[in-house]
Amino acid sequence: MKILIAVDGSPYTQKALSYLLANRAMFVDGHELVFVHVVTGISGHVARHLSKEVVDDYYAEESAKVLDPVVALLAKEGVTGYTMDKRHGHAAEEILKSAAAAKAQLIVLGTHGHGILGRALMGSVATKVISETDTSVLLVQ
Repeated sequence: MKILIAVDGSPYTQKALSYLLANRAMFVDGHELVFVHVVTGISGHVARHLSKEVVDDYYAEESAKVLDPVVALLAKEGVTGYTMDKRHGHAAEEILKSAAAAKAQLIVLGTHGHGILGRALMGSVATKVISETDTSVLLVQ
């Protein structure tokens, strides 16, 4: 099974990773893992005043802050055979695009569990992902 795991560097991501690793036989071993991290896009008003190199460096540095600890954890746990998908833009939209591109059969999200009404139990990213995908979604809170 191909599993897409959205990571954002938050304690909720750590909790989701811990859950997956605690249940390796079900979610890790023998599965193809794709980790996606989405950096909030730089406003067009700002980006047009910066060189492409500056913008690219910003996205690379922001992704590294989140993905380097994930890579270290996976190495420590002996997990291999995964890929990293670095994106920028709106988190939910890019997670959905990444899942479609990877042909993921499961999307895993750590959820902040704040918000109002429809977001009472899930964050807005989780709510949007769930409402706009046919792929199964596992939320870890």
